[in-house]
Amino acid sequence: MYVFSWETPILEGKLMSPHSVELPFVFHDVDNKMNANTGVGVERYHLQDQVSGAWIAFARSGDPNHNALPRWGSYTAESRATMIFDTDCRVLSDPDHKERLALMKLRMGR
Repeated sequence: MYVFSWETPILEGKLMSPHSVELPFVFHDVDNKMNANTGVGVERYHLQDQVSGAWIAFARSGDPNHNALPRWGSYTAESRATMIFDTDCRVLSDPDHKERLALMKLRMGR
């Protein structure tokens, strides 16, 4: 499980982290002119290495861990280990816990 929370600097940051903004990072392609949502900052390159490295590691072995990321444990119902991809990547246990429980209550009609 991951959350891509890096916010694009374009349009003075008004877009925040729009749908699919992570794709250039996944494909190690932030400099492609077609990927204008990534902006031009040099900090993109480290995140690009972290994200694409996780996808490559996962494709090769089924495990997204690699040296450029903090240790990312398996997602279970108990741990809910979630990688937060951002300028500083980190693993959180059950992020947005309160929101998840509220949505579960709505789904169950309670």
